Amino acid sequence: MLRPARLTQRIRALIGKEFNHIRRDRRLVISLIGPPVLQLTLFGFALSATVSNLRLGVVDESRTPESRELVATLTESRSFRLGGYYATAEQLGRAISQARVDAGVVIPYRYTRDIQRGSSTTVQFLLNATNANTATIGQAYVEGVIQTSTIRGSSTPGSLRPGSLGCF
Repeated sequence: MLRPARLTQRIRALIGKEFNHIRRDRRLVISLIGPPVLQLTLFGFALSATVSNLRLGVVDESRTPESRELVATLTESRSFRLGGYYATAEQLGRAISQARVDAGVVIPYRYTRDIQRGSSTTVQFLLNATNANTATIGQAYVEGVIQTSTIRGSSTPGSLRPGSLGCF
C-alpha cells in the first residue's frame, strides 16, 4: 500500500508530465484554448439578458383609467410595445399561437373596483414560450412592473398580483 506522501508525489509527476506534453504539442494547445475562447466570444454577443420590443396584446375588460395606466406602465419601457387590443382572451390566445403577438395581458372587468375596495385582483399574463429564455425574462419583467405598481400605488387600499402566467 502506498503512503499518502508517495501518492501525492506520483500525482504531481503525472500532472507535470501531462503539462510538458501539452506545451510541446502546438496543435493540442490550440485545440484546448481556441474553442472555449471562440464560444465565449460568440455567446457573449449572441445571448442577451435583455428583452426588447415584445408585441403585447391586451384584453381590457375593465376599460378604466387604472387599467389603461397598467397597460401604459407595461409598454413605457422598450421591453414591450403595444401589439393590439383584443375583445376576448380566446382571440388573444389565438393571436399568441399564431405569433401575431408575443405576450398578452388580460385585465378583468372588476379590476378597478377590487383595487378601490381594498381586495386583491388578478391580472392574467400570457406568453409565447417558443423561446423559453425570452419568455422567462418577459415574465420576470411583468412581475417586477406589477410589484412596482403595487408599491407605488400603496395609497390605494387594494393590491395587484400576477395570476395565471400561461405559456403557449
